[in-house]
Amino acid sequence: MLTEPIAVLDVGGSFIKTGVVRGAAVELGATFPALSTAAAEVVLGQLASATTAALGLGGDSIVGLAISVPGPFDIRAGVALMSDVHKFESIYEFELRHEIRARTAIADLPIEFVHDNDAAGVGEARAGAGVGYGRVLTITLGTGVGSCLTERGQLVDKVGDLTIELLAMRPTEWGRADDVLSARGLAKRLNVAMADLPQAVADPSSYEIVADHGHRVGTFLSPVAKEVDADVVVIGGGLSAAFDRFGPSLREALHPVECLPATLGARGPLLGAAQLAFSTPHR
Repeated sequence: MLTEPIAVLDVGGSFIKTGVVRGAAVELGATFPALSTAAAEVVLGQLASATTAALGLGGDSIVGLAISVPGPFDIRAGVALMSDVHKFESIYEFELRHEIRARTAIADLPIEFVHDNDAAGVGEARAGAGVGYGRVLTITLGTGVGSCLTERGQLVDKVGDLTIELLAMRPTEWGRADDVLSARGLAKRLNVAMADLPQAVADPSSYEIVADHGHRVGTFLSPVAKEVDADVVVIGGGLSAAFDRFGPSLREALHPVECLPATLGARGPLLGAAQLAFSTPHR
């Protein structure tokens, strides 16, 4: 259990969310545009601004910074390895601990990285929709598709030949899962920019496409849930805010495995990141 406050960034393809975790409590801070397709100096500037905001939220009592990042990413080395994923390609092979220290007043506080899908999954499994279930498969539908499997709140990296974090690279009949089942994939089907997706999803004229998107996600996840022996599937990420629109068709395709929307919102990944970074032995 965390006993001292940790500053946290949840870095996504569209936004960087900030906060401070104290024990099991999460205080949300400012949200910054990620500008993930911009030049390296712009991306690094946004990371620095978010770091400064998170540190300011906690003040002098902060003992470390946890950063939830999308992959591919070397979390031990702190090196971004994202290529051909439509985000953060300009900082490929940058060592982010060095870059953040050079741009902020973090000094010698420890900086630890965790995979964003693991942060979201652990947060929901330990304190959110997954509480009370043994084996929880958390799927995040954002700019990409993230996946995390936990057993009683602990990470399960691999089941048989399936590496859980690579689930989104699997093909579907519509294309690669990461491309077609993500919020980005739905935005493309609706022919709107990502920034306009919430409004488009809420439009009654989009009902059939949004419901079909849920059916596609459920059809893809049904054999996966059986493969990993999941007790429940939790749907998180930005698209989960519209679960009432696509959830019924997803649940129908996924039956008999139970499916629930994430309950912690932005707090889940922040809590999971802090706990994985500073309460879990590094593997």
